[in-house]
Amino acid sequence: MHDPITSFVVAVFGMPGAALMMAAAILIFAVALIFQSGHFEYVPLMDDLRRRADLLDDFRGDRQKAFAEAFEAIDKRLSGVAHPVLELGWAHYRSQLTPTEDGRLAASVHAADAFDLADTPARTLEWWANIMVAIGLVITFMGIVAALTEATSAMTGGGAAMQGALINLLTIAATKFWTSIAGVLASIILRLAARRRRHLIEVQEAHFFALLDACVRFAPPEKVMLEQLAMLGRIEAVLAGKVAAPGGVA
Repeated sequence: MHDPITSFVVAVFGMPGAALMMAAAILIFAVALIFQSGHFEYVPLMDDLRRRADLLDDFRGDRQKAFAEAFEAIDKRLSGVAHPVLELGWAHYRSQLTPTEDGRLAASVHAADAFDLADTPARTLEWWANIMVAIGLVITFMGIVAALTEATSAMTGGGAAMQGALINLLTIAATKFWTSIAGVLASIILRLAARRRRHLIEVQEAHFFALLDACVRFAPPEKVMLEQLAMLGRIEAVLAGKVAAPGGVA
C-alpha cells in the first residue's frame, strides 16, 4: 500500500500515453506563451515605439527649431500612457533638456543613455524558457518514481513476474524522458523567439533614439565647460586691452 501522493503519481503515469500527452502539453504551452506575450507585451511596445518615431519623423527642414517650438505638445504625447520603461526614459531625457539662445533645445546626454532597454517581452520568454526545462525534468522524475514503484511491487512476486517488472520499468522510464525532451525543445523555441524580439526592439529603439537626437543639440557638460572657459578667456582679453589702452579704466 502506497501513500496517497505516490498512488496518485502511479495512477497518472500508469495511463497509456500519459507522458507523450504531457510532452505535447509542454510544447503547446510554450507556443501559447509566445502568442500571449506577443499580444499583451511585444505588440503594444512596438506600436508605442513606432508612434513615437512617427511623431518625430513628421518634422521637416530645421528639425531642432520645429521640435523646440512644438515641445509642449510633444511632451504631452510622449508622456502619455505607454510602456513604463519608455515613460521613465522620457522623463529622464526631458529633465536633461535646456533651452538655447537661438530658440532650440540642448541635451547633455544622448537618448540611448537616458532610456533603458525595453526588453520585457524578451525577458519574459527567457524566464519561461528556464522554467520549461525544469518542468520537463520534474515530470520525468515523477514518471521514473511511478515506474520504480510499480516495478518494486511486481518484483515481490519473484520469477517471471520480476523479469516482466524490469521490462515494464525500462519501457515506462524510456517513455517518460519524452517530457524532458519536450521541455528542452520548448526552451529552445522560447529563446529563439526572445532573441528575435529583442533584436527587433533594439532596431526600433535605435530608430527612435536617432530621430530624438536629431531634434536637439547635443551639449555634454565637458563641451559647455570648454565654451565657458573660452568665453572667460575672451572677456579677460577684452578687459586687459581696455586697461592697457591710453585712458583705460582699471
